[in-house]
Amino acid sequence: MEIRLLRRRDYSSVREIYKAVGDEYLQYQRQRSGEVYDPVGPDLDTAQLDFYIATHSSFVAIENKKLAGFLLAQPLSWVSDWDKVLWLEYIAIHPAHRRRGIGLALISAAQDFARKHDIKGLLATLNVDNEESKSLLVRAGFDVKDWRIASSLL
Repeated sequence: MEIRLLRRRDYSSVREIYKAVGDEYLQYQRQRSGEVYDPVGPDLDTAQLDFYIATHSSFVAIENKKLAGFLLAQPLSWVSDWDKVLWLEYIAIHPAHRRRGIGLALISAAQDFARKHDIKGLLATLNVDNEESKSLLVRAGFDVKDWRIASSLL
């Protein structure tokens, strides 16, 4: 497996995984509660992906020469306990490539980026009922306080 920065040529594969994972989650919601809530939207446009390339903190995972997953992130600064944080906005692994350590490898790349750029911690949001996401973040060393925010000090 190779982990590298997001590139423009990755767009079609990232969008394909984004849609597949989004559709999967909406189906899960329908089965679980009959209601559907999609705060993210059905697609990523080119401008959004250009933004994530410009952050130099978004990564893709390549497995057997195919894009298997991605992590979209951006560094943020504000007045708080930390000078800077890396906001992990979206982590998605193609269903056919799950349970192979790809999510952890992507988070590890983000942690390495943060350390190299004097970023003091990582933050991520979670969906209320996404146990797989919660489990991944806990395995990566995040403190999941409630269903919305997970954090990891470096």
